[in-house]
Amino acid sequence: MLRRYAVLVSLFRSISDICIIGCIWFFVFYIRFHTGIFTTAKGIPDFKRHLLLTLPVVLICYLGCLLSGLYKSKRAINTFVQLADIFKASLFGGLFVLVFFYYLQDTPYSRKLLTLFIVMLFLGLIFSHSLTMVIMQRLRARGHNLRYYAIIGAGQQAQQLVRDIEQMGWLGLKCAFFIDNNPANIGTELMGIPVQGPVEKLTELVKTNPIDEIYLALGGSEAQRAYPVLKLLQYAGVTIRIIPDWGDLASISDATVITIGSQVLFSAADSPLDGVNLLLKEAFDRLIALMLLTVFAVPMALIAALIKLTSKGPVFYKQVRMGMDQKEFEIFKFRTMITNAEKENGPQWSKHNDPRCTRIGAWLRHLSLDELPQLINVAKGQMSLVGPRPERPVFAKQFSEEYKDYMLRHKVKAGMTGWAQINGFRGDTSLRKRLLYDLYYVRNWSFGLDIWILLRTPWHIMKGENAH
Repeated sequence: MLRRYAVLVSLFRSISDICIIGCIWFFVFYIRFHTGIFTTAKGIPDFKRHLLLTLPVVLICYLGCLLSGLYKSKRAINTFVQLADIFKASLFGGLFVLVFFYYLQDTPYSRKLLTLFIVMLFLGLIFSHSLTMVIMQRLRARGHNLRYYAIIGAGQQAQQLVRDIEQMGWLGLKCAFFIDNNPANIGTELMGIPVQGPVEKLTELVKTNPIDEIYLALGGSEAQRAYPVLKLLQYAGVTIRIIPDWGDLASISDATVITIGSQVLFSAADSPLDGVNLLLKEAFDRLIALMLLTVFAVPMALIAALIKLTSKGPVFYKQVRMGMDQKEFEIFKFRTMITNAEKENGPQWSKHNDPRCTRIGAWLRHLSLDELPQLINVAKGQMSLVGPRPERPVFAKQFSEEYKDYMLRHKVKAGMTGWAQINGFRGDTSLRKRLLYDLYYVRNWSFGLDIWILLRTPWHIMKGENAH
């Protein structure tokens, strides 16, 4: 059942944004014409006219916010998604204002003022929504604006769901009870939460408890028995959420839903990169890779000369690696080892103070300069700037036997840097922890996360942790 708190929160967000937009429109005039930062060769427009435009500008920008979905429930929305929505709202607001001024031909306006307004609008909305989020977190920590849920099932999956929700306290979700058909569980407590039952009593329990949402954590025939009860609750206004029963399959991203006729199908392990996202990421990767190859052309030439002068063998080292969809490709690196380094002992992982490294090779590895030629792989579309590090097929096969979900890393392109690497897991470090970080990246991919990883990468390269 929807609570009035949701309406109040949306109203608070709306009022906050309207006030912020109005203040920005007021101050942008002062910054543009009275700070001396910008030239005013054509003179200063009438401020009264500017003030008269405040109401239509605020309404237009607020319309952009509405169209961008800023006032939908943010309780379980990823931060990067919220930032993307704010960016869209700022862009829509700016474009709508521009169109408004275009048709209002008797009103002079400054392009610099509008550009400054859009930038300040983006920052202002971030401030407004961050403030709202902090206030809501404080209120929820004190027991206000909570939503209560019940879980059908008391097994491991249901208990893990409660643990996950409790770790995300800002969601303001509180478990009222488990409900189970097992007589041995009914009347007991799990994790300090009462277990009620059987499932058929759920409609009565909802009437006497403030339940907003019901989570179904059962599968097979047990889930089928619960559906008639859930149908009645749905008609009563309770939100029903079903945890997919994947069996031995693993879900690595938000479930992809497709409709075929009257049937709704869910994807268990779909790549987060599809459609426009894939095209944009690839265009971004190739453009930046070409730019970096131009910037680093001279340093790469110097490194090539040093390798040639200090050791025998080729400048570049090619090796087969496994990329997206488990497709193999040849990776390019500056050679850091003696030639035929694996002739005697076969494929090995590189390690600290590896005796196979050349004099300059150890230095190149420490600063990750040996990986610069991988920009060629990125430019060719074989790799991405950001993603799980590509592994050799022989090791990928070995690791997939140890960890059943290892191959899920290959649902995205391999990267020159990644979430695991900037968190200190590179080289000869814990495989399990690296896999956890790689899968986190796959599940939570966004352009914002990619940019954050790229910005943090230089610092971690300079630290030189586990670089070998």
